[in-house]
Amino acid sequence: MHSMTGYGRGMAEREGTRVAVQIAAVNSKKQAEIRFSIPRELGGLEPFVRKQLKERVERGSLNVGLSYELGPEWRGRSVVLDLEVASHVLAELREFARREHLAIDIRVGELVAVPGVVQHQNELPDDLLRELAQEAITKAVDELDVMRDAEGAALAADLKGRCATLQGLAAEVAARADLAQAQHHDRLRERIAKLGLELATDDERLAREVAFHVDRSDVTEELVRLRSHFEQFTALLEQAGAVGRKLDFIAQEMSREIGTLGAKTIDSEISTQVIDFKVELGRIREQVLNVE
Repeated sequence: MHSMTGYGRGMAEREGTRVAVQIAAVNSKKQAEIRFSIPRELGGLEPFVRKQLKERVERGSLNVGLSYELGPEWRGRSVVLDLEVASHVLAELREFARREHLAIDIRVGELVAVPGVVQHQNELPDDLLRELAQEAITKAVDELDVMRDAEGAALAADLKGRCATLQGLAAEVAARADLAQAQHHDRLRERIAKLGLELATDDERLAREVAFHVDRSDVTEELVRLRSHFEQFTALLEQAGAVGRKLDFIAQEMSREIGTLGAKTIDSEISTQVIDFKVELGRIREQVLNVE
């Protein structure tokens, strides 16, 4: 079981050319969402990087940063100074300063910042960058997985403990349920007696009505289904892969069952246990949001 949160960094270098990849992952209800921060000249690598990540990560929001540094062999080819454009810009600035009677003090750094003066050449080692990117991504995702595995193990341990708490509360409800139902039956009989009716000999419809109310307070079915949900939930915690959606679904089913159980009971002790159950289940659902 993986957590959806984590961080990974990978770097690959060859012949002085270096590619670095950073991945930050946070939880998300959707399939893997990937956002990129990639230099424009390497934009062609984005589909390749996306494919590599989706093969390894099923759910979560990923922020991916990719940077590179060219080796000496390629560094001189990466940019070119357009002397014609630079001369034209400089001449225009000087003419403007002369006409407006202004002093002119132009630094090289200011001149090269003018669009068109410095141009990036398209001649980049695409194959080399792709190979290095693949290596760096693999390292980054491996590191990300180590962190997600560690957090996933901690989440699994926490969820197991909380599920055990729910099982204990359900067991307390089960232990109390028969007595509560019997007490409910006795209270109904007492009320009927106060009305001067005899349940054993009077109207059969009255007897059926009493039986109906007693049966309606029976929570056996809800407890049986809750036990089944507990088993499914704990089994999923042992599985590999993306189980977060399934865990969330089972937690929703638990919420539905305990809601029905709470609506059925009129016993104050069981009502208190139901409240405790709902509080703990709320904590479980918050934690499940972090599971891939």
